[in-house]
Amino acid sequence: MSHTKKIIGIFSFNLIRDSCYLKKLYLDDSLVYYLKTTDRNIPEQKIMNGFFGTEIIYNSGKMMRIQFIAALLVVCVSMSVAHQSCVKRKPIEQRRTHVISPVPSDYINYEDLPSYFDWRNITSEGYDAPRSFVTVTRNQHLPQYCGSCWAFGTTSALGDRIKIARNAQFPEIDLAPQVLLNCMGSGDSCDGGDPTEAYEYILNKGISDETCAPYEAIDNECNAEGICKNCNYDLSDPTAKCFAQTTYTTYFVKEHGLVNGTEAMMAEIYARGSIACGVVVEDAFESYSSGVFTTNSQSTEINHEISIVGWGTLNGIDYWIVRNSWGTYWGQLGYALVQRGVNLIQIESDCDWAVPQL
Repeated sequence: MSHTKKIIGIFSFNLIRDSCYLKKLYLDDSLVYYLKTTDRNIPEQKIMNGFFGTEIIYNSGKMMRIQFIAALLVVCVSMSVAHQSCVKRKPIEQRRTHVISPVPSDYINYEDLPSYFDWRNITSEGYDAPRSFVTVTRNQHLPQYCGSCWAFGTTSALGDRIKIARNAQFPEIDLAPQVLLNCMGSGDSCDGGDPTEAYEYILNKGISDETCAPYEAIDNECNAEGICKNCNYDLSDPTAKCFAQTTYTTYFVKEHGLVNGTEAMMAEIYARGSIACGVVVEDAFESYSSGVFTTNSQSTEINHEISIVGWGTLNGIDYWIVRNSWGTYWGQLGYALVQRGVNLIQIESDCDWAVPQL
């Protein structure tokens, strides 16, 4: 059952982390209190009346009094201590891959690779200007928070490879991460998933595109309508006329596997397209805006998934070109340059690739 939520208070707590800067406290009609944080990786938290001694008096939709405000500060700090993971990777030895052909690192010499390569900026024979072979930048947190980076990293990388295989012909095909949320989890896919298993699912079951299954940032049912739907005209009750669409295109992969290490990753990207990689997200990465990202953090716990579309060097620092799934207002229009060759934020330790079947 859904509940209507009413904002009953807004508080600015500029405490330890930027993620604690803005909080919204609101109440739904089931009398459950929520604390909303601006941190992209932290979902709203329920605060029951009396939690940590917090007493909230609600009157006609307005906040009248909060006792023991320190309790909210405790919640704020505890929510910001660790970034919630949106990946649930199995140990490598337990993952199912399907490799049926030689991988690029077997036949491409590292010394033959260019110093700069970017699938967004490819010069092609017969074209006057460089062309882009990457798909749209997405936002996994709209229309609401969802820890679905694992679905976005994999579908974005695979979508790029479909675009490469089709020589960037119109229309662009944007695969539907919502299908993976619907059909790969047990009702908690917004709490993370396994990128390798995502490609295994597409190998066996296939995936539709965004026009079939628009992103909703929730776990829906895995049925015919959850894979591809359409709706008839009825403004009085718009969803009542929705139904499973029977004619649509399903996209498969014919093989998928793992890659790690700078040289093997560069060969894979150069030969076949973007790859999806796990990374460690901390505050500094969330605050990235420009330049080559680097950090002294020694954390090794991967908690996020991105895709890599190329590489280069800036002011003597080698970098990866990383596409995130936090919208174009993050970083450089949704992208970041991350230091390459030193396994920064574990970016060179756990990546996936897939080859589309067209």
